[in-house]
Amino acid sequence: MCHTIAAQLILINIVVSVTVINLTGQDTPFKRPTVGVVLSGGAAKGLAHIGVLKVIEEAGIPVDFIAGTSMGAIVGGLYAIGYNAEKLEEITVRQNWNQLFSDNISRTDLSIEEKTEEDLFFISFPFGLSGIKVPSGIIAGQNIENLLNTLCFPVYNIRDFSKFQIPFLCISMDIISGEEVIIRNGYLPEAMRASLAIPSLFEPVRHDTLLLVDGGVINNFPVDRLREMGADIIIGVDVGYKRQETSDIFDVFKIFEQTVFLTSEAKTNANRKLCDILITPDLDGLGASSFNMADSLIDRGKKAGKAHWEELQILHDSIQEFASFSARHQVLPEVDSVFLKEIHILGLDKVSARLLTGKLQLEMMTWIRPYDISTAINNAYSSLYFSKVTYELQPIENSTTNNDARLLIIVKEKEGGLLRVGLNYNTEFQSSIIINATFRNMLLDGSKLSVNLGLGDSPRFLTSYFKNNGAKPGFGFDIEGQNLDVYLYRGSRKITTIDYTDWAFRLYTQSVFKNSFAIGGGFEYEFVTLKPVVGDLLPEKESYRYYNGYLFMNLDRYDDPSYPSKGSRLNAIYKLVNADDIHSVHFIHFGYEKAVSLHRRFTLIPSLFGGYSSADTTALIYQLYLGGMNRLNHKGLLPFTGLDYMQVNNRIMAGIGLNLQFNIWRNNYVVFKANAGSTALIPGDLFTRGCELFGFGITIGNNSIIGPIELTIMASNAHHDLLSYFNIGYWF
Repeated sequence: MCHTIAAQLILINIVVSVTVINLTGQDTPFKRPTVGVVLSGGAAKGLAHIGVLKVIEEAGIPVDFIAGTSMGAIVGGLYAIGYNAEKLEEITVRQNWNQLFSDNISRTDLSIEEKTEEDLFFISFPFGLSGIKVPSGIIAGQNIENLLNTLCFPVYNIRDFSKFQIPFLCISMDIISGEEVIIRNGYLPEAMRASLAIPSLFEPVRHDTLLLVDGGVINNFPVDRLREMGADIIIGVDVGYKRQETSDIFDVFKIFEQTVFLTSEAKTNANRKLCDILITPDLDGLGASSFNMADSLIDRGKKAGKAHWEELQILHDSIQEFASFSARHQVLPEVDSVFLKEIHILGLDKVSARLLTGKLQLEMMTWIRPYDISTAINNAYSSLYFSKVTYELQPIENSTTNNDARLLIIVKEKEGGLLRVGLNYNTEFQSSIIINATFRNMLLDGSKLSVNLGLGDSPRFLTSYFKNNGAKPGFGFDIEGQNLDVYLYRGSRKITTIDYTDWAFRLYTQSVFKNSFAIGGGFEYEFVTLKPVVGDLLPEKESYRYYNGYLFMNLDRYDDPSYPSKGSRLNAIYKLVNADDIHSVHFIHFGYEKAVSLHRRFTLIPSLFGGYSSADTTALIYQLYLGGMNRLNHKGLLPFTGLDYMQVNNRIMAGIGLNLQFNIWRNNYVVFKANAGSTALIPGDLFTRGCELFGFGITIGNNSIIGPIELTIMASNAHHDLLSYFNIGYWF
């Protein structure tokens, strides 16, 4: 009955529209009643709009205007420029929403000198002279803005939204004046992002004198604005606000939804009455945060559209009678590249333009694709000198061709410092809290000063200053101090414990290639103090001064530091060690491993490790030590499954390892580990029969927000008992 009444109203509207056209004699592009589609806001629930659009396409109804708010603006804007419902579904379902709605940087994009530090910390606070700084939104929008830029690339040169395949508008609100802002022109990615800027969740979008936030605050279902565009028949899809019961469990998105959309509820109810066909998908069990249920949301939208199939068919049959009727098919403009004529940069103050352009690695007077720009933006953002790096692609006025473009890079430099905290507990070094303060662009543009303090049973201090010049040699210095117990064994029995304190100052140069590979060298002054704790090998306190030259090579392409599924890692160092009372010592230490994905859940990680030292007993700290599960890259420490920490020491070592990693579920893993090796005093004895070491173990771990939480049970042919190792967090 309801559908029949609705159908009658549709026919009345068509008759009225035709009469108005005939009486006014307007020279309009339409000789039939026009159809408009309105898409409401609703965060993740807005993905249901795609399912409704699929049904509208199936019904053969031409869409002459489209309007939306928040997620409705995203779907509507992309639909307006030529993405059909099938393509929108493909984009939506394959999207990594957790990555998209964050400002996180992929580890593989980080520069190598940043990766180790970024791995350590799970919480950070920006601070300035006035204390801790609170951002204007939890999410700055780095990743979503650059995705929208990429998707809108084919229409970069259209600034009047009425010139799209389907004329479009979206709604935002100026948080300064509290007034509704109807966006009909400008840069489409910026318009959609402004309409999506949920207060406190996303940073507002600054446009001229306006500070724009989510339009859902003031007009979540802009049917009235679509009517003003000239739509005669309106199909409205409302997935938005639903009053929450007191018994509901409130997550952060529900709280934002309740706060934002409650203010526009009266406006939404009035706009619902202006719809000729009102579609309200049943989204029970799916909420504003259900982005990872995109396929279910789209399916619910499709079912809701099918429920109105009779009305849609009547509308289709009625307007089909007009001679000007044609079913429009969405076709995205074929613009796959532009000719880059100019690069302009906004927002630079302390960071040099040379550093930024070096990170961008873009050349003018060349053809570039969306992928090239996206890669350049990621390179700049992953330098960590900016809190945000986005862009706007602009047409060049009076250009000789239609494909000449200007790239406007908009950066927001990081201000003040960053205070970060990490935690670690492991069987070998016990507990520690790691505190870091990082400052950028101090003294020199493009520099980084990092102060790390590890407080616990084995305290450590590291201050590092580095001026990154990319592939051109940069320079820096380290000041490091640490105190820990070191051991000597006889077989599997610990016979000596020594309190070890080491202070070092290093001055070095380093070149970084493609963010993942670094080579360099420098000079080191080291002051070491050894105090006997257990055993009589060391009769009294001893101190040593070392003057070292060193060369190093580091590679890190791992996508995850603890449970990688792809990439490789290499650490290699050569030192020429000199002291007053010893002969010069040649010291080499290396480790290489590679992650090979066998299946979506299985990863094989082979490794090769070893070293050489010419040190005798007068320089024990520069011999090699095998054993333990620590992954510290300190002097001659080499991990080996099945041995106690530092259980085997010698001057020459070589070994291989093989881990089989299985991702059980989400962030939970089981890793089967095996390794084999050999040690010797002289090279000819390295592979002598009877010197072999074999170890194996199994690790159960969780890759948590604070770092890996893992328990390892292991054994070897050099130890009579099963050993266990427990770790929480990252090593420092």
